[in-house]
Amino acid sequence: MPTNLPPECTELERQYLAATTRPAKILALEKYLAAIPKHKGTERLCARIKTKLAKLRLEEERRKSRTKPSHAGSKYALKKEGAAQVVLISYTGAGKSTLLQLLTNAKPAIYGYPFTTTEPIPGMMCYEDIQIQLVEAPALFAQDGSGTSWNSKVLGLARNADALIIIVDLASKASHLQLATIFEELAKAHITLKQTKARVEIERKEAGGIQIVTYGNIQCKPHEIKNTLLQMRIHHAIVKLWGNADIDDVLQALTHGMVYKSTLVLANKIDVPGAQQECATLKSTFPDIDILATSTNTGQGILDIPASIYNSLHIMRIYTKKPRQPPSIEPMIITAGSTVGDAAKIIHKDFYKTFKYAKIWGSSNFPGERVGLTYQLHDKDVLEIRI
Repeated sequence: MPTNLPPECTELERQYLAATTRPAKILALEKYLAAIPKHKGTERLCARIKTKLAKLRLEEERRKSRTKPSHAGSKYALKKEGAAQVVLISYTGAGKSTLLQLLTNAKPAIYGYPFTTTEPIPGMMCYEDIQIQLVEAPALFAQDGSGTSWNSKVLGLARNADALIIIVDLASKASHLQLATIFEELAKAHITLKQTKARVEIERKEAGGIQIVTYGNIQCKPHEIKNTLLQMRIHHAIVKLWGNADIDDVLQALTHGMVYKSTLVLANKIDVPGAQQECATLKSTFPDIDILATSTNTGQGILDIPASIYNSLHIMRIYTKKPRQPPSIEPMIITAGSTVGDAAKIIHKDFYKTFKYAKIWGSSNFPGERVGLTYQLHDKDVLEIRI
């Protein structure tokens, strides 16, 4: 099918070919892509330009990262354990250490001076029959414009987590400003708290090849994703796609690195004078944010936190079983809304390829009901797959 490009596209292509620096090539390609009419005949051309543009942007980011001054230990490395990893972030004095001590087996040092925590402290929180890893991050600096790596290390920890807990101090009388500033810091680190219909997360690995995990009806083929990553010189990664994600969303994730994190906000110190009004102001300022009033001093709201954390993770527990045997004791943790087909892929790709039918106990109409790959699972379902 003919592309029927206007004359200006020819000139923009010439500018791209004549460009001698990578930033100039990126700018020229962006203009070229914007000028191309979008129809069936230009789909392949646009796809090639988008891939080339993403590769150039990635190479430019790598160049910039190599020219930045290096800092020893510029990132926190913490292995994920349990059903999920949730990072606690706040400014100093909000009560992270006390909260971690109340909810987990961790014993963080709690003193009466700011910035007591200088390294991430993990602890395991029990919720019913699973454990969730809570990690206390060092406190953010209120103003980190000096070029230091402190805030970037904390935000790097947040990017790697499965979810976030933001703690604000109601005793400060400016908790809404605290929260707004933390949101700004997260945005600078390309962390979004708004869930979109299509979402892509790419976690690079040292080995293992390219693994693709899908949740929903993705609009591209797995081999397209693999080829795109290989063109970017990425040979080992886990790619997770939600909703109606397509190859453009993959390219966006590669070049801009925006990641979504489900977030729970704790308004701590609700027991201090004036805190009730401060909490009301906080909730009215951020009506779309899940805010839980707590007090690590009196214990108010503390017992509600584990369930709130679990709900914010958007995960569910599925217990697998073999024919004529009891269900597994430890559940398989998968994304809420997943289907039998999604679970089969996670268990083993052959379970999906040779799938015959499944039996469900829990959310089904009757115990042991036969279902297909498209059946949507629910929390605590028992799943038996026949191949």
